[in-house]
Amino acid sequence: MKRRSIIYGGVGFAIFSSASLFLPVEAQEKRNLTRRVRFPRGASSMTFNNSVPLESKHTYIFWASSGQLVTADLTWMGHPIEDQGQGLSGLSLVFPDGSIVQDIQNSNFDTTSTGDYKAIIAQPYRQTSSRYTFTLTIKNK
Repeated sequence: MKRRSIIYGGVGFAIFSSASLFLPVEAQEKRNLTRRVRFPRGASSMTFNNSVPLESKHTYIFWASSGQLVTADLTWMGHPIEDQGQGLSGLSLVFPDGSIVQDIQNSNFDTTSTGDYKAIIAQPYRQTSSRYTFTLTIKNK
């Protein structure tokens, strides 16, 4: 009797587990990512290839000194599914003092303070692909 209930329980678990793989995108859990960027010795640039689901965000934290030039370049691999009529980039920057520039268009800026900066990437609207390439470059002036 016990053996039969264990077998039925195992079959039920297997069916339930595999059914969760086929949930529609809207029902899937958000997948946020936070990563600290550490440049290899002698490097001033790094490129990240990833995919961010709709309504999720990827945060890249990097340290910069005052007076450096930062270039944050984001390229989406997909295209908007519907014509949004907006030029949203999906890239926001958070400065060490907590100020935020959302959907930044010009991704070159001079740092005005030393500390942790954040580049936050989120799909601005539904696209044919959620894949992106993000290149972060920090140079002394």
